[in-house]
Amino acid sequence: MNEKRGNYNLLEERWIPVLMTDGRFCRLGIKDALTQAGRIRQIAASNPMDRVAILRFLLALLYWCRGNPPQEGSVTSVDSFPADWFSKLDDNKDCFNLLGDGKRFYQDCTAQRPQAVTQLIQEIPAGNNFWHFRHSTDKRSGLCPACCAMGLLRLPLFSVSGLSGPKEPNLMAGINGVPPVYVVPWEKSLFSTLLANWATCTNIGEPSWIQPGIGQIQNNDVPLLAGLTLLSRRVLLHDPVKESVTCIGCGEKTAVILTCEFQTAGKQENDKWNDPHVVYLDRKPRKTLRGADLTSAGKFRMDRPWPDLLARIVETRKPVSLLIVGFATNKAKNVDVWERLVTVPQNHSNSTSLYQWQDKSRGLEDWLREIVRGRRKTRKDDARIAVSAIAAIRPHVEGRVSSKVGELLAGGDDAWERAAREYRPMMCAIASSLSPGFTTAAVERRQQIASVMPNMRQKQIQLKKNSRKKGGDK
Repeated sequence: MNEKRGNYNLLEERWIPVLMTDGRFCRLGIKDALTQAGRIRQIAASNPMDRVAILRFLLALLYWCRGNPPQEGSVTSVDSFPADWFSKLDDNKDCFNLLGDGKRFYQDCTAQRPQAVTQLIQEIPAGNNFWHFRHSTDKRSGLCPACCAMGLLRLPLFSVSGLSGPKEPNLMAGINGVPPVYVVPWEKSLFSTLLANWATCTNIGEPSWIQPGIGQIQNNDVPLLAGLTLLSRRVLLHDPVKESVTCIGCGEKTAVILTCEFQTAGKQENDKWNDPHVVYLDRKPRKTLRGADLTSAGKFRMDRPWPDLLARIVETRKPVSLLIVGFATNKAKNVDVWERLVTVPQNHSNSTSLYQWQDKSRGLEDWLREIVRGRRKTRKDDARIAVSAIAAIRPHVEGRVSSKVGELLAGGDDAWERAAREYRPMMCAIASSLSPGFTTAAVERRQQIASVMPNMRQKQIQLKKNSRKKGGDK
């Protein structure tokens, strides 16, 4: 940090965590990250929220400085972006000051609501939230300027709505509303990743960092840079403490920031905005996939977003590696964030198997309900037992299956059969619980429960059965 001016300029300061292609970890400023992109393996933030947020920020800089991508093949012959592409950054250096007088990056000098600076980082507990494994105290635990910058970059993507205080208006979500699942082409270097995300756009617009304060989009056509950088909070960072303190975010011992002004920016959600990293399942009404709340008992449905999401990806995208990030919320609570790196193979199957997996997985509850009815329970108890039992094992099974989705898309029926067998060890455990004892009936019921799994070959049988005319053979 430039102590003389009390400044922290993101163009020069080393704040972006990266993993180089030679295996070294380091931090770079904006200009070095762009001009050395071919030597960078990937953004090395530990939280996938930061990896998506930083990548989108660098992509916005690329659009702002260069505009639409040049002719195909003219960039792929080099391994990084030319330095002279980014002269616009030097001409607007004051836009990237995190601290000090004058313009502030992603901040609003009119904000007036003192809060702990840890409000910027969702995984750090604030207020009376549970501490779990990370202990922090508001206004005593602080963030270094680098972590503050990454927290500001999260605002357009991962802000949720909720109550901000008894005398303050409610906090509002960002331009995408409840944070959707983000799907980002993810290649073997930062340079290749930026190229994969850099597509021709008819309305680029201007980013929010050139104008201090919070803007509102009035027209129906949302420009690309406005949508990528529209802030959902009015923030003003306070000055860092003078002594060196351990940052609660990254662990670095430096001059940290303890407090900030933190307010709502009003309603920013916009149905006219088409986010380049969001998969829209329906247009009227528009619908996006969102991360499932794992803490809601009996309602875990990781199989619900995956077939729809992957089917749309298979139908609309060329073979590519994708970083998929879901941020789960429960109203104003930040519940969980998860990621998957999926490779859509060159010769992939169609979306039929994905939807079949979804349908057969949903049918497991009905199948199990029919089996446990032999225990002379009421229908209400049958439903409760079936739903609870399947919900207890689905997170494990779907986690294993979704991590191998590239193999499933390329492997055909045999691969899906192997995926279905992931249920078997867990169903054996459920069978022992639901049907204990050594009687003939108990053993038979235990075997039936243990055999419950999605029948991925049933489609062929069903098609044959449907070919018969109503009323049977005459």
